[in-house]
Amino acid sequence: MTPAPLLNRRVVMVSGKGGTGKSALAAALAIRAAREGRRVLAAAMAGGQGLAAHFGIAELAPEPREVGRGIDAMAIERAAALDEYLRLQLHVPRAAPLRPFARGLDVFAEAVPGIRDVITVGKLLYDASNGPWDLIVADAPPTGQLLSYLRAPATIATLAPSGRVLQQAEWMAGLLADPAFASLVLVTLPEELSVTETQEAVAGLGAEPLVDLYDIVANRVLPPPPDADPEELPPGPHRDAALLHAGRHAGQSDWLAELPPGPRLPYLFGLLTPGEVSARLADEWGTP
Repeated sequence: MTPAPLLNRRVVMVSGKGGTGKSALAAALAIRAAREGRRVLAAAMAGGQGLAAHFGIAELAPEPREVGRGIDAMAIERAAALDEYLRLQLHVPRAAPLRPFARGLDVFAEAVPGIRDVITVGKLLYDASNGPWDLIVADAPPTGQLLSYLRAPATIATLAPSGRVLQQAEWMAGLLADPAFASLVLVTLPEELSVTETQEAVAGLGAEPLVDLYDIVANRVLPPPPDADPEELPPGPHRDAALLHAGRHAGQSDWLAELPPGPRLPYLFGLLTPGEVSARLADEWGTP
């Protein structure tokens, strides 16, 4: 069975090794979805500076704000998310001063396995289920931390043998594992360290099918070199550049062969702002 298009999900998480361009790809996917008429929320799960730059703003707040036509953006802040959760669950009036209490719990959450991550994941899934958006694109934590976040609902379920906490943990785990609701896109560079870390993440998800892995995107792929043999060029900068291009392209080709078929996004040459990069990548990605 052919899987449904990526943009038909309610949540798409974009992860990759640091420096692979995952924030750019998350912004590009949000732009692409908005172009197709969807109302989109771009959410940073772990720090929002990278995502903010790709929308041309200095920083993201815990509250969604419009950053483009059809696109809102926010950074999930654990204290604010916990404050919202407590008000929803305890039915406390918004004017009541819960924030100091929530901050105390946020400190506690740092010491309890899974709680820190489940607050972030829970905020994402709650907004996807109850918010006004057609799609939430999440700039997820890097691959080295990703499985910890995805495992968080199951971790909490083992700590809560019954009651509402267990029900909500199972609800979150169920939504993450539902390919009609949530999917993951991994971003890699065609380089050894990046591909190796991506393969480790894929193996981890194979052992624990916590979320649907929709695609692996190779970013900053060089075009093939010209047919002319660079060795035949006269000595000088053109020959040096041609040799470098040929060598880098050959190396990238070897590492691309280690990846399954998937989108290949080009290396964008020139002086481009982060906003221009995400817009160009949205053009290049095709129809996810």
